[in-house]
Parts: sequence; C-alpha cells; structure tokens
Amino acid sequence: MDKVVRIGRPGGALPKAGIILCTAAGWAAAVASLVRFPYIFGAAAIILGIRLSRGGSRTGMPLVAASMLLMAAGLVFSDTLYEYLKNIAGV
Repeated sequence: MDKVVRIGRPGGALPKAGIILCTAAGWAAAVASLVRFPYIFGAAAIILGIRLSRGGSRTGMPLVAASMLLMAAGLVFSDTLYEYLKNIAGV
C-alpha cells in the first residue's frame, strides 16, 4: 500500500495567527449563539474549539465548555434577548 504523506506542520498545529483568529471567531460565535440561531452559532463555536484543542492550544476546551453553556442558554432565552436588543437598538 502507498504511504500517506502529510504536508504541513507535524501534529496539525496551527500557526499563531490561526490560533488567534480561531479563538476570536469561536468566542464571537459562542456569544452570538446566546442571541440568535443557537444551533448554528453554537455548533460553529464547538467545532472551532475542538479544532483549537487538537491544534495544541489550551484555549480550545474552555471555548467548547462556554459555547455549550451559551448555546443552552440561547435555546431558552434567545427570543427574549433578541427582542430586548432590538428595542435597545431602536429597530
């Protein structure tokens, strides 16, 4: 059988800019899941957190835990929070 040749960094580690970008996007998606579309944004935050933890970053597991909690709260309170934020914005 042919051997699989992996191109890139050993172990799938992300570069520093990738870690920062994934962390920021993950936390933004986790907070967005609290307000609107908790299934979509919560799942995206969980996937980014898992990607971070597999890439060698220590920020992945706290992101996964926080996004699960915020997604659960978003499932319960998303409509209320969305209407509240709409009233604040004056839309």
